[in-house]
Amino acid sequence: MIPERYRKAVTFSYDDGNMQDIRLIALFNQYHVKCTFNLNSGLNSSDTWLYKDMPVKRLNLPDCVDLYRNHEIAVHGKYHRNMTELDFDSLHDEIFSDRDRLTELFHQTPVGMAYPYGCYNQTVISMLQQAGIRYGRTVNANHSFQPQKNLLAFEPTCHHDDEDLFQLADQFLKSDSDEIQIFYIWGHSYEFDGNHNWNRIEKLLDQIAGKPDIFYGTNSEILL
Repeated sequence: MIPERYRKAVTFSYDDGNMQDIRLIALFNQYHVKCTFNLNSGLNSSDTWLYKDMPVKRLNLPDCVDLYRNHEIAVHGKYHRNMTELDFDSLHDEIFSDRDRLTELFHQTPVGMAYPYGCYNQTVISMLQQAGIRYGRTVNANHSFQPQKNLLAFEPTCHHDDEDLFQLADQFLKSDSDEIQIFYIWGHSYEFDGNHNWNRIEKLLDQIAGKPDIFYGTNSEILL
């Protein structure tokens, strides 16, 4: 919950648990901002794929408890499968097994979810509710800072590569509303290597971090 003295909040959400999280977390810690990392407990460091011809390597999660300390861990599907295509048993395993394994590893029970590929339906939402998941992040940027009622179909403000990112950040900083304003940025840390634009997240953090009137929290700290 956002402390009562704040009317603005910033949070980040990053998916997949890959090697570039190490550099990203160092930046987040340096600027004293919080992030929620959405992880796939059934995949490990031997699982790689290509992004713009660049090999992407996953972290070995059992070795990463200290790395992710002070940030939130959330469900992203055990094997990062499209959950709308799964039968009941497979869907149950994808959500519950991921939740249980992440709880075992990081000693915090996940209450959030980022939908793999942004895909979800009412069946998926119902399963999340059974698992005690209280919010689910989509990939649909709304370019808004307004609080949302449907947290299981939560729309982020924007992706970090959104062409309006810095304009939105400026708008957020200048906003003067009696209603809570939430700036929610998401992405994948490997995109910074693939697009050669680490300066983008550094510029954003320079712009929005360290403001006395802004609460910097994890997804659950701000949304719940």
